[in-house]
Amino acid sequence: MQNSAPSLLPEIDAITANKWMVERTGVMLDVREAAEFDFENIPGSVLLPLSFLDPNNFPAIEGVKIIVLCAIGKRALAAQKQLQDSGFNNLYTLSGGIDAWKKAGLQTQGGKFEALDYTI
Repeated sequence: MQNSAPSLLPEIDAITANKWMVERTGVMLDVREAAEFDFENIPGSVLLPLSFLDPNNFPAIEGVKIIVLCAIGKRALAAQKQLQDSGFNNLYTLSGGIDAWKKAGLQTQGGKFEALDYTI
């Protein structure tokens, strides 16, 4: 039996991910849990928690890059590996997760901001 080298899971930075989303060449898959997503998320991202991820039921997404994200990157890498092992291609992890997105000065949305609304 031949040992094959583990395949590298590609990561991208927040600026590149944002560019792909603006150009509509990438779709953002958020694998955090629903409460985390409701609290704060990236506009245009799609929620599919890692706890519910089933590669057998994952939709066939062709013609765009799939950018997987979580809070800091660990769950995203696990989801990316599951999908890649099931034959999905064009998968990228958002390096540093939503934290890196915010550090890059990019916008988020969600309940976090509703709690800060002090208008009367």
